[in-house]
Amino acid sequence: MANHDRVSERYYGEINSEESHEATRTRIHWMCREATGKRILDVGCSQGITSILLAREGFRVTGVDLEEESIRYAQGELAKESKPVRNNVEFRMLDITQWKVKTLFDTVLLGEVLEHFAHPETLLIQIHRLLQEEGTLIVTVPYGYHPFYDHKQTFYAGNLAMCLMPYFEVLKLEVHHKYLCCVARKRRKTQLHMSPTLKQVTEWMQLDHVHFAEVEQNHLRLMKLRKKALDQAVEQVKRLRRQENVEG
Repeated sequence: MANHDRVSERYYGEINSEESHEATRTRIHWMCREATGKRILDVGCSQGITSILLAREGFRVTGVDLEEESIRYAQGELAKESKPVRNNVEFRMLDITQWKVKTLFDTVLLGEVLEHFAHPETLLIQIHRLLQEEGTLIVTVPYGYHPFYDHKQTFYAGNLAMCLMPYFEVLKLEVHHKYLCCVARKRRKTQLHMSPTLKQVTEWMQLDHVHFAEVEQNHLRLMKLRKKALDQAVEQVKRLRRQENVEG
């Protein structure tokens, strides 16, 4: 079953909630800000919004995705752009893990991709090959558990960093809305048995601590609101029953 990720439609506010629109825009704009160099590979480009935004700023972007429907939509959106933007983007339907191209990129984007891999090293080894020396990897994943049928990984600060560490040096980890956002640099050589330093572990734990505290506070507020609404509903039912008894 295809994922049918409708990211461009969410970005423009055409589907889902206002909160979803804001979260999508925040994540995509963050990725665009972190891109370096001129040649960008957008892996899992979906409907193409990130590739097009970068092309508007003069980047040369290749967007790839497994889903024919998504690539067709992206190409339709690109056709609406000016000629300079159209010349800066190429959309292709392909399996990135099998791509034999010799082109090297300055930045690779993995927006909402890694959580779909049961064996992420398959993808990361290929991304390492496709990046220039000290090239930039930008990753966003759902932060914590998100109940989607094709999510094979649940990521927090520590296990995302550990997943990337053998191939990339993690430079930045942040949380924006419900997304864990990471910037990393390509290692000259992969190091499959790396261990994090105590400082790194402490930083990852602190990030999770801060954001889990926020999540718990939000849940408590929501529970209080629901309890208040339930209490009001119960009182209303009692009043209606008393009224029925009086009228009866």
